[in-house]
Amino acid sequence: MMATDLPATRWNVVAAVVMSGVFIAFQIGKAPAALPALRAELGLDLVTAGWVISMFNVIGVAVGMMAGAIADRLGHRRMVVLGLVITALASGLGALAHGPAAILVSRFFEGFGFIIAVVAGPGIIAVAAHPRHHKLAFGFWGSYMPAGTAAMMLAAPAVMGVSGWRGLWLANTVLLLSFAVLLWHLTRDIALARDDVPTLPPQQAIALTLRARAPWLLALGFACYTSQFISVMGFLPVMLVESRGFDPAGAAALVALAVAVNVPGNLLGGFLLHRGWPRWLLIAVASIAMGLSAIGIYNDGVPDGLRFALVLIFSLLGGLLPTSVLGAAPVFAPRPALVGTTTGLIMQGSNLGQAIGPPSVAALVSASGSWSSAPIVLCTAAALAFTFAIAIGREERRHKL
Repeated sequence: MMATDLPATRWNVVAAVVMSGVFIAFQIGKAPAALPALRAELGLDLVTAGWVISMFNVIGVAVGMMAGAIADRLGHRRMVVLGLVITALASGLGALAHGPAAILVSRFFEGFGFIIAVVAGPGIIAVAAHPRHHKLAFGFWGSYMPAGTAAMMLAAPAVMGVSGWRGLWLANTVLLLSFAVLLWHLTRDIALARDDVPTLPPQQAIALTLRARAPWLLALGFACYTSQFISVMGFLPVMLVESRGFDPAGAAALVALAVAVNVPGNLLGGFLLHRGWPRWLLIAVASIAMGLSAIGIYNDGVPDGLRFALVLIFSLLGGLLPTSVLGAAPVFAPRPALVGTTTGLIMQGSNLGQAIGPPSVAALVSASGSWSSAPIVLCTAAALAFTFAIAIGREERRHKL
């Protein structure tokens, strides 16, 4: 049965898939929160600590498209549940770690399970939501990353205060396994929904997707976005503590708030798409807002209150972009059977941006000795994202969307 044959949107299924993304994104937020405890107990040096955080990006860059192609072949429902189970077991393995090697291995498998789940999630939503609700449903989906990351950054200190970092890892294991069972139950009749869509071998699926123009534009636009977002949010605690004199706890709370504000931005994007706003326009608005905000954020003459307000604007309006890009995979996939593969390419772009952005900003700030040079990188990325938005607009007109 195709999505157009569904009598109504299965909002319970859409919500369950979104929550699976939120819970699996907990694994991103837990690492920075627990890093001081991990370093103290496991003897991690700074380089190893960096790998504990960035392992997710490396896995995403390496296997995003392949994971999506396999999901298209084997079924999105199976792959989301499998991703949750793998991540849960890896988190449990990490709770037993007594050295750097063990925690790194566990993070590798957490990242592997994460990418399997998030590239397959949109395929379930595309079937569960009626076409008239696709843009709204994908607006919810686009919020999974900031919602999960921010929620865990806020909750982790309280959990670790009771049970330590190992208790936090085990709590995630129980949560993910429980939700995998629930999701499997809720989607038991979704598995047959795409039986009339022919599947392709992974190599052919990847080749077809790479030959299409629109998936590349989406991936590159998302790379520009994530390079800016992770750079600003990643270095914000350092800037607040070292340059503005904030205490670490206060800085962490402000960063969590800034990340959380991205969630209503995603939801607003979904609502505007649902109301008929063109996808390219939302991407362009997000790019302009992020670029202009970055100039003020790193201007030494801007008061702290206004500076943080600009951080919130950067995050809020920036949230228009992920919704617009992630929700485009079912629309711009070269074939209906390639939603997962297209999402995989977009996620590879996302992780590539996260891997390139912070080192570029760090190198420029270190060379100049001032945070005021950071907008050179950030505004360049924003300008490129705006350019990709214009090109995506041409694709929308070509597809008569």
